[in-house]
Amino acid sequence: MSSSLTASNLALIFAALDSNDDNRLTAADFTLRADQFCAALAPDPNSAHHQGIRKGFADWWEHLRATADIDSDDSVSCAEYLAAASNSAGPSANGHADVVLSLAAPLFDATDTDADGAISLQEYVRFYTAMDLDGKIGELAFARLDNDGDGRLNRQEFLDGVHAILTSENPADPGTWMLGRT
Repeated sequence: MSSSLTASNLALIFAALDSNDDNRLTAADFTLRADQFCAALAPDPNSAHHQGIRKGFADWWEHLRATADIDSDDSVSCAEYLAAASNSAGPSANGHADVVLSLAAPLFDATDTDADGAISLQEYVRFYTAMDLDGKIGELAFARLDNDGDGRLNRQEFLDGVHAILTSENPADPGTWMLGRT
């Protein structure tokens, strides 16, 4: 991987997913994160948001298992994750960014609790606390992602931010700050 910024952001994503801090990702980590998001943002198991979040996390795990689990031990180490995820920005793209963006859409919809088509600061901080992250990081990220300064994140601002944290080499890109400054 050529960029320390991308590597740092991908390592932050790995750490956020690694629910038991064992430096390995497994299906259980993705199930737990899906459970947390669903409990906080889409508690009704029959809702499209709930089902979309569950499917998105399951698809992300299956994608990683298929593309990153080099030693076939049903877990993905940080090194395996970084190698596979970093390829999503290069010429040998493996679809990592696409699968994460597929999850970002139902997360946006579930986070937009008042269904007005945008995420408020309060809704965004709730999204961060569902990830067990400091709400202050969410406030800082929100301010950077709100490109038009209207105090709300529209779908495109959110998705652009998710794409940038996965692929951007530019520290001025607002999405590179989604999990804090790296």
